[in-house]
Amino acid sequence: MKIAVIEYRKTPPRSAQELLEAIERHGHEPLYLKAHILDARLTESGIRIYHGENEVDVDAALLRNLGLFLSLDTFLKRIGVVEALASKVPVVNHPSSALLARDKWRCLLKLHLSGLPVPETLVTENPFSAMRFTREKLKVVHKPIIGSLGLGSSLISDPDVSFHITRSLKNMGFPSYYQVYLEKPGYDYRVFIVGDRVIGAMKRVSSSWKTNIAQGAIGVKVDESEEPELFKLALKAVKVLGLDYGGVDIAYDLKTQKYYILEVNAFPHWEGIRRATGVNPPDHIVRYIIEKAKK
Repeated sequence: MKIAVIEYRKTPPRSAQELLEAIERHGHEPLYLKAHILDARLTESGIRIYHGENEVDVDAALLRNLGLFLSLDTFLKRIGVVEALASKVPVVNHPSSALLARDKWRCLLKLHLSGLPVPETLVTENPFSAMRFTREKLKVVHKPIIGSLGLGSSLISDPDVSFHITRSLKNMGFPSYYQVYLEKPGYDYRVFIVGDRVIGAMKRVSSSWKTNIAQGAIGVKVDESEEPELFKLALKAVKVLGLDYGGVDIAYDLKTQKYYILEVNAFPHWEGIRRATGVNPPDHIVRYIIEKAKK
């Protein structure tokens, strides 16, 4: 079986390389495809996918990343080509589900409409709306709508700062995304799911309000017996979004004494969960797609 890994960089980054190695380790042929070189053609004989001059002939594909700082046209082209490939062979995660998860607002909207708990959240282009939200909630977190690793997130308690940020972003053609600040007990959770089961979960412990592993948090293994509700929420979130695998970020709020789903990552990093739990996600993901391709 030939299994592709789709990324956008010239050479495979660490996560893509680990997937390629896992494919080979499980006795199959890996192929690295660069997103910007992929083309799709509609012909009388069917859909054809090309990587440069070569027609793509694979049994399945793992989508990892389509690129950063793309124009809308380029982003839609890349999503569209992978969707064309997904009409022919299994692609994990499916591009439409990955796109939904990558957009923080649409992701939380979908979860909320499905009855899952999410923090109070505002998406706006209006600086006055941002100012009112901050004044009402006293402390909020401003995040990029598309982003990861905690990069670009800011903790704000001054309504005038929210006004200034949203006005500045609006002038550059960007919207603003705010969430109410949750009073965490010094940690939140990352739950890693492949298929219909949790393969690993951890507390992300930090003295900072940012609890991303990339921002210096320490991962501590969590078992289902300790936090059964956490595991159930994460599994429901991934199912609602139609993901084959994902990293679900959940926080416990001391004020309301409830769990809230912060976001779901369709392209999760796994070094932190591997260190905390000893689980190797690439092996689980590759085994999953092999079984999916056989059906």
